[in-house]
Amino acid sequence: MLIARAKDGKFESGGLREEFEYRHFGVEEATGRKYSAHVIRAAPNGEPPIRHHVHPDCEFLLVYVLKGWVKFWYEGRGEQKLAKGDVHMLPAGIKHAVTGWSKNLEMIEITHPADYQSIELTDRQIAALGT
Repeated sequence: MLIARAKDGKFESGGLREEFEYRHFGVEEATGRKYSAHVIRAAPNGEPPIRHHVHPDCEFLLVYVLKGWVKFWYEGRGEQKLAKGDVHMLPAGIKHAVTGWSKNLEMIEITHPADYQSIELTDRQIAALGT
């Protein structure tokens, strides 16, 4: 069992993307790294580099927007803007990119497994997608 209290949590840099800060709940440790769950927020000076990428071995990735908005580009769907209360769930292998966000962005991200690859696409691969 895990209870993570907001008053005990703190946002830290050093996550998957340097333009964000992360507040981990301890789910990774509690599940033997089978799952990850954390709040992500925009870093104070974080600028959105557009990195098209894919997570081939991430079986489940869910994002729930708590505050603000975030724009994603998805293979086969184009750009979509998600706002407070919106959710996306990505199947393994879908190519995507974070293309912009509000300064007050906060979102919950849940993944399975906790550790997965993030492979950036080459310019040639991006051009082939027609973005």
